[in-house]
Amino acid sequence: MCPDLVIAAQRIAAENPNVTAHVYDIRHFEDLKNRYNVMSVPCMVINDDKVLFGKKNLGQILELLQ
Repeated sequence: MCPDLVIAAQRIAAENPNVTAHVYDIRHFEDLKNRYNVMSVPCMVINDDKVLFGKKNLGQILELLQ
C-alpha cells in the first residue's frame, strides 16, 4: 500500500548490516496481523515491539531507528 515506505526500509537495510527489512501483504499473514494488531496499512514494526502506522519517508524512518 505504500511503496515509498517499502523502498526506504529496504534501502536502509541494504546499506546497514544491522538492519533487516521484511515486507508482507498482510492479507496473507493473519498471524502477523493479529500479533501486532494491524488495523490499517502501511504498518511498520521495529524490533518486534514498536508498531507504527502511516506513511514514512526515509528521513522519518532513520529518525525512528535512532
